[in-house]
This record gives sequence, structure tokens and C-alpha cells, in this order.
Amino acid sequence: MSCLRLRDCKARGSFITLVVLSIFLIGMYMSNPACVQAAEKGEIKLTLISGWRINEGGNIKLLELVKRVNEKGKGKVFIDFKGGPEVAEMTVGPKLVRDGVFDLASTTPGYYAGMCPVSVTGYYAPADPVLLRKIGYFDIMDEAHRKQMGCAFLGMVWRGDKFTILSKKPIKSADFKGWKMHSIPIFTAALQYLGASTVSLQLPEFYTALERGVVDAVPLPMGMVPLDNKLYEVSKYILHPPLPITTTNSFLANAKRWDRLPADVRKLIMDELIAIEPEVFEFYTNIMYKAEAELVKKGMEIVELPPEEVKKLYYAFTDHSWNVFVKKFPEYGPKVYEICKPYLELSAK
Repeated sequence: MSCLRLRDCKARGSFITLVVLSIFLIGMYMSNPACVQAAEKGEIKLTLISGWRINEGGNIKLLELVKRVNEKGKGKVFIDFKGGPEVAEMTVGPKLVRDGVFDLASTTPGYYAGMCPVSVTGYYAPADPVLLRKIGYFDIMDEAHRKQMGCAFLGMVWRGDKFTILSKKPIKSADFKGWKMHSIPIFTAALQYLGASTVSLQLPEFYTALERGVVDAVPLPMGMVPLDNKLYEVSKYILHPPLPITTTNSFLANAKRWDRLPADVRKLIMDELIAIEPEVFEFYTNIMYKAEAELVKKGMEIVELPPEEVKKLYYAFTDHSWNVFVKKFPEYGPKVYEICKPYLELSAK
């Protein structure tokens, strides 16, 4: 019996050794991009999710990008668009890409700023994504996203429309004391500076929150978002001039997955992304006022702030917010501000 037990122990020991060795070898394999590339011969499938429903404006240029990549990459790479919030909630999607459940995401820092705080500067940076790529803003974002949330920042497929504030009663001054407003990290510094009390909502909650009086007003992208979500039914007024911040997008990839892709596949995707960025900016810049005109046709009214109140509003959403970002994000905030400053229209206060 003792011999049998000895042989049994040796067998178990050999098995454990084999398992440990196998895990080690698999780890070595997975950490070697060359091995992964060799294993991915043939058409590579990359799964993609979006922060917006399939029929919403935020997906217009994303779907064009997918079409172009899939046409040019036929037999080499295929982007499999899975859908938007019906597949993964807006605030959950970026985490799923970080964790490798999906490969790619088209989203916005408003949904994941807790993971990569400096990403909120995208709303306050110069509007043109071509300029942002040129001055190195995307490089800083890529470094920050990789370090803080394990994602590669590739570029933008929604950029150009500005923000406004929809409200149930007219906003006549930049004194927001007594106002309950929706806010996420991208707005909080400015809104609290102006005195608003804030509540954090997700986009699908805007309609009910306005309808039931949970909030009095909602800052959001001009035109398409309120139109897509029928917010004209539960709010009456559109603030003008537009807030001096720009709708921003992050086209993200799981960093490990992205880095293991063959170089020619990464180049193909990046070439198409860089090619579409000027179209992205032009399209969304032009469409915002057209969509806003549709809101007016549906009964909404534009309210113009007096010039002195505009100065206060602009200061909150420019100088004040940048001061907060530089102090709050010491690792990346000063770098971002330094490269953006020459192109910013800062307040004259």
C-alpha cells in the first residue's frame, strides 16, 4: 500500500508540475504578440459596443468607420458591432472593454471619468479632432487611458457639436442657486461654481427626471440628443449662447488586445479612423443647429442670456474649469492645458 501511495503521490506531483508548467507556458504565449499574431492568421474579429442606441446620432460616423474598415479589411479583419446600451449600459461598457469582454468601444468620458479622470478635459479642449491629434492631445490621452484603465485611446468618431442647457423654466442669469441640475464630472466644477445643486443621471433617465421635477435643467449636447430622446416633451427652453465646451468621443480598445493585433491590421484601422476625423468634425458641427431648429419647430424656445451673464457663464466653463483640472489631475492636467492653451478661447473676466 505504501508503494501505491508513493506512486500516487508522485503521479499527483507530476500532474501538478505539468499544470503549473502549462499555465506558465500559456502566460508566456499570451504575453508574446508574435505568438498571438501567428495564431490569428485569417480574418480577425473585433467586437465593438457603443454608448448610444443604434439609431442615435452618436453612432452615425461610427457605423461609417465600421463599414470602411470591414470593406478594406475583408479577409483580414472584421469589426462586429454588437450594439449600444441594450448590450451594455452606458457606464458599464467601458469597464467591459477594460476587462476584455469586448474589444472596442465608442463612448464618452462622461460615462467612465471615474476610471480615467483627466479624460474630462476632452470636452474643454479645442474642438477640431484633427488639431487635437496634431498637437499631441491624443498621445497624452492614450498614455493616461492605458495607465489608468487598461485601454488604448485611438481617436474620435463623434466630435463637433457644442452643449446647451434644457430647462423647464427660462434661465435668465448665470446665478444657478436654487436650480437642480443634472451633472456628471464634465460639468460639476462649472455648475457648482455657479451655485447649482447637482444630481447625476444617465441619459435614459433625463426624460423622467425632467417630467417628475427631479431636476429643473439638463446640460447636454445641442440638437440631436434632445431630439432623439424627445426631451422637447418635458422641457421648454434652450439656453443660448451655447456652452463653450464640445461633445467628445473616445474610440477605445482593450490595450492588450490592441497591442497583440498584427501591425497591418492596426494600421488599417488607424488609417481609416484618421481619414474620417475631419468628416466627423464637419458633420457634427453642421448638424447641431439643424437639429436645434427641429426642436424649435416642436415648440421649444431659445432663451438668450444678457451679455454680462454670458461672461460669468463662460468663465465657469473655461478659466475656472481649467484651473480645477490642472490642480485636480497633477499627472496629466498641466500637460494637457499647456498644449491646448494656445488654441483656447478663454474668458476675458
